[in-house]
Amino acid sequence: MKVLLNKIVPLVLSGILVTGCVTNSPKSDSASGGNNQSDTDRTKTEGAVFGAVLGGLLGLAAGGDKEDLALGAALGAGVGYLVGNEVAKRKQAYATNEEFLDAEIARTAEFNKTAKAYNERLQAEIVALDKETDSLRAMYQSGQATRNQLLAKKKEMDERIAKNQEFESTLQKEYEINTEVLAQESKSRKPDDPYITQLVKENSDLKAQIERLRKDSEQMAQINERLSV
Repeated sequence: MKVLLNKIVPLVLSGILVTGCVTNSPKSDSASGGNNQSDTDRTKTEGAVFGAVLGGLLGLAAGGDKEDLALGAALGAGVGYLVGNEVAKRKQAYATNEEFLDAEIARTAEFNKTAKAYNERLQAEIVALDKETDSLRAMYQSGQATRNQLLAKKKEMDERIAKNQEFESTLQKEYEINTEVLAQESKSRKPDDPYITQLVKENSDLKAQIERLRKDSEQMAQINERLSV
């Protein structure tokens, strides 16, 4: 875990620092004699930062190490913000609303990819845990397993459920941000606007992934109850 933190934390911190620099830069090169990033460079830099963080999150979510999963969830859940402020901050990084919307669509698509990989692996784990729990419970009742073994397994599952909830929180925040973006942009765009249409689709897919994760966590909690002694 310590090794993972040494690798990932610098990435996240550098992402935050670069994003901050990009956001606070003027949007025009002429404003400071051309020393600041151009609109195009700023957009590319912002995209690269988000891509690095999201790519790392996807890799962690799709991996096999439980500590990796906890860290992946923490990357998204560890940053607190107000939805409106976050939308405004993201918009400042782009020269036009179209560039901003393109980035939000791509970002949400990446979150969907992450969530899908996470949920698919979680569902496979639930099937295995269901069988393992029944077996362990039967062994306990026949005297082949101890109470401590059941409690140890229950603690492990409690921690796993907590990690699911962290990741769910990450996805929920992104969903709320997209909802606010859509509310703002719908005031000046038609319902069939391609940017609106695509972001609505991605955000709907994200909501479905959140609901799937929530149901899987509930199913895991029900399995976990069978370990109570």
